Amino acid sequence: MKIIKIKGREIFDSRGIPTIECQLFLEDGSSFYSSVPEGLSRSRYEAHELRDGGKRLGGNGVLKAIETLEDVIAPALLGLEPNVIEMDQMMLALDGTDDKRKLGANTLLATSIAILRAQAFMLQLEPYELIANVCGADTVTLPFPLFNMISGSLHANNNLRIQEFLILPVGTQSFREAMEQAIMFHRKLKEVLLKHEQLPATSDEGAFAPALANDEKALDIIMETIELFKGEQVFKIALDCAASHFFDQKNHTYKIGRKKYTSAQLIEWYASLIEKYPIYSLEDPLDQDDWAGWASLMEVMADQVQVVGDDLFATDPARIWHGIEHKAASAAIIKPNQIGTITESLQAIQLCQEYGLNVMVSHRSGETNDSFIADLAVGTSAGQIKAGGCVHGERLAKYNRLLSIEDQLALSMLE
Repeated sequence: MKIIKIKGREIFDSRGIPTIECQLFLEDGSSFYSSVPEGLSRSRYEAHELRDGGKRLGGNGVLKAIETLEDVIAPALLGLEPNVIEMDQMMLALDGTDDKRKLGANTLLATSIAILRAQAFMLQLEPYELIANVCGADTVTLPFPLFNMISGSLHANNNLRIQEFLILPVGTQSFREAMEQAIMFHRKLKEVLLKHEQLPATSDEGAFAPALANDEKALDIIMETIELFKGEQVFKIALDCAASHFFDQKNHTYKIGRKKYTSAQLIEWYASLIEKYPIYSLEDPLDQDDWAGWASLMEVMADQVQVVGDDLFATDPARIWHGIEHKAASAAIIKPNQIGTITESLQAIQLCQEYGLNVMVSHRSGETNDSFIADLAVGTSAGQIKAGGCVHGERLAKYNRLLSIEDQLALSMLE
């Protein structure tokens, strides 16, 4: 079946920011939707989003992206059978820039996801199955989830410098069990926050955003919640530090509260946290250009925690390769809208897996109900996923899709 029409639509993400939705039609009348997220905390190395500028909607409109989709991209794809790898290459050639400045990473990704869904439908496959086939995998595995429980920094506008305090339900036997434990943790955490006279307001990502004095207090609150489980469930902690947001480019220091830290001093502070709390993972603990600091941190604590690059890598295979060469991290975040197409996202994941870096597929702070990253994480056997807190529909869309996939895989094993 061939593509007969591709239409764009301006919709709104979970923060009320405009984003692009793509609808692709096949000649049998079937159609396939996709929509893309938008990040507030961004790497300077992310691919370019196509926005309208001007006064309308604060300049964030995506009418230019829709025009590009319908007038530039669609004519090149109409009359062809959907093939995500071939068509991604066609779109990248149409763009012809290093940072997707011509067509926009948002426009490209919306189209890429819709193509993949249409191709999977034609082949009578689930999207994750098609991704696995493209990657040459015979089997798939579900990712281990990290749930955001407390937000700070840009996501919460409170006193916390660390952007995300996440928990991992260790030892669970299924994704459903991990989800259930996270739901119970979320409820108990709310009780603990109320006990400490904190309003249980939530951030963009569905995590709580309390007005705590400092980051250690947030960790203490999480530990108090863990203790309520009385050893019946073990939890580890993961931190998304987003250090580029408290890095002073001029003085080359990191500011936390009233204190300023050099890279070496900040690494010592992280070491003290790891000694005190059951921390499993540190994401973006240093600035996205502090390559020497990343290498030093890896030398000190690579055997103690997972060191994750997000802003550092921006889902860019070239930057990931640089990180591999310099032993800068032990894991990489994958956010498809940072790079622009599914094909490039798969290249980034396979590069990580080939050279022993862990992979964590991630949502963005401004999300839609599109659950594509769940299929991406399963189809590539990425190993880890984070999709936000345990509330808000745009976050649960990803988790619920993973629950559905888990059921599908369980049924296939019985057949």
